[in-house]
Amino acid sequence: MFKIRTPNINDLNKLEKFALTIPNVTTLNLILKNKTFCLLQFLVPQNFRFLPSIHVAAEEENVLGFIDLKCTSKTNNCWQIDELYVTDEFRNKGIGEELLRYVLSVYGGHGVEHFLAEIDSQNFPALSLFHRCGFRRYSKIFLYEKEINNTDGLCLLDKDFILRTVNNNDLNEIEKIELSSIPPDFRPAIGRPKEYFKNKNMVCLIDRNRNLLIGWAQVERKSDDYTQIELLLSPGWSHLYEYFFNSLLSTLEYKGESFRVAVRVHDYLTELTEILTKSGFLSREVKELLIRTIWQKVKERKPKAAKVGLPRTAPT
Repeated sequence: MFKIRTPNINDLNKLEKFALTIPNVTTLNLILKNKTFCLLQFLVPQNFRFLPSIHVAAEEENVLGFIDLKCTSKTNNCWQIDELYVTDEFRNKGIGEELLRYVLSVYGGHGVEHFLAEIDSQNFPALSLFHRCGFRRYSKIFLYEKEINNTDGLCLLDKDFILRTVNNNDLNEIEKIELSSIPPDFRPAIGRPKEYFKNKNMVCLIDRNRNLLIGWAQVERKSDDYTQIELLLSPGWSHLYEYFFNSLLSTLEYKGESFRVAVRVHDYLTELTEILTKSGFLSREVKELLIRTIWQKVKERKPKAAKVGLPRTAPT
């Protein structure tokens, strides 16, 4: 019989071994770098945590699996499940579902309203598991890739537009652009907080004549010859996607003759998808973005008790 618990120091040591065998466990690696907080996380209510959290399924001293998740909103009411893992010998025994339902119950009970998960579109067992636990598909996320030659001619933006690094004064406008691309019902779950855009990899596109911020992009260099890009334009400026994207490519500098570029894009951004396809980018990875909403109960007001005492009489 297994139980789900906050990991102890022995569990963390075993998780370090898991991290060596599981590809792309970015959240788990981040948690293992903050072991002290991880060991003390049970002291902090879920709706006040700011670092990723992890829970393990264990049978005595044996770790059978784990689930980790991170907060994606400034109000802590939306958390993304990054990794759900069960060891090979204990799969198909309900451990993964128990871990998932545990997180939904505990975090939902502390006021978390929305849960997200990105699942590979070909991982049918995982998709089935999340669907059984109430998750529903919101969109598909494609990762398009292409090898770019340094000698390729790029169509750049004209002098009416400029690219520059994002600063704190831009965050309100960036948040508006982010929310404008999301259906209203999903904005509390999908809309990222301003803090997400506070990093050195963020740039924005400015219409110089109107002094207007019309788009943002995150350009993250993953290795010496590989860069991943995510970009978004305000709905009224979607005709500039090709110019915006090519201008971003022109800022990349590599020593070799070529380099690889990957673009992360939601399927509802049809203009950007068409431009990438026309430019020879190929879809290398497809994920399903799933959402689960926990409906919170409204607290009922208790009727006020009548004051004890003699009845008041009208003045004569």
